[in-house]
Amino acid sequence: MLAVLYGLSSSGLAQTRLLTAVGSLLTRRYESAPMVGGAVHIALGIFFAQIYTFFMMAIGKPGLGPNLMWGIALGVVHGLIMSLVLIAAAAEVHPLEEFQQRSFSIALSHWVGHAAYGFVVGGVIGLSGLVVAR
Repeated sequence: MLAVLYGLSSSGLAQTRLLTAVGSLLTRRYESAPMVGGAVHIALGIFFAQIYTFFMMAIGKPGLGPNLMWGIALGVVHGLIMSLVLIAAAAEVHPLEEFQQRSFSIALSHWVGHAAYGFVVGGVIGLSGLVVAR
């Protein structure tokens, strides 16, 4: 996800500094914001990977292909929700003016990033053999 966001930001399509935005939302300043944001993002990434795994195990479709597709589908839904939260709420209450901007390109980049996250999680689950046929 971070690689996708970095790529979109580097290309100039959307200015997304997720780790700094999340960290400064919590610390209310720039100092140590990327470190705090990184720790929070890693913890939430592990948490949501477990939720994705639970759903894929409940669905019970073994193999790489089905789990990639379910991972992408979960990532698309997750990304849509987070993009709406970002546009509707996070920008409104963020303490730093830089992160109070709202744009379709920022929301779209987070949506695409979450889809990529789902692709990776689905691939790992599909290759791991965790999901067995029912």
